[in-house]
Amino acid sequence: MGNLLTRAKDDAIETLMLVKTCFSSFWFWLPVLYGGYMVLQIWMIVMVHPLTILIVPGVISAYLIVDEKKRMKAQYAVKDGPPRRVLNPHSLVTTDRANSSWDVEKALEEYEKMLKDKDEGGC
Repeated sequence: MGNLLTRAKDDAIETLMLVKTCFSSFWFWLPVLYGGYMVLQIWMIVMVHPLTILIVPGVISAYLIVDEKKRMKAQYAVKDGPPRRVLNPHSLVTTDRANSSWDVEKALEEYEKMLKDKDEGGC
């Protein structure tokens, strides 16, 4: 009788160790997780409408449209206040002409030099 009890106890311990080994192995759970993934995909095809995927981009787009003025002010460092007048109201000449000067002869010399260098290097 004692021998039968010892064998039953050893069989139970061995069975529990096999179950523990199986449940703690990645290879045991891989097909189980893959099967669950396939069931989830089929459920999503049947139960989730494809247009619900567009909800998040739609909400983000609406937020960006509403917040566009604030974003543009931050991007271009626009300050609140009256706008500055850049052009003379009666012509297309800017009001600060004294700061802008252009040496035509120097620009022509640089252009001719560039064309000359291009012709020498290209051929």
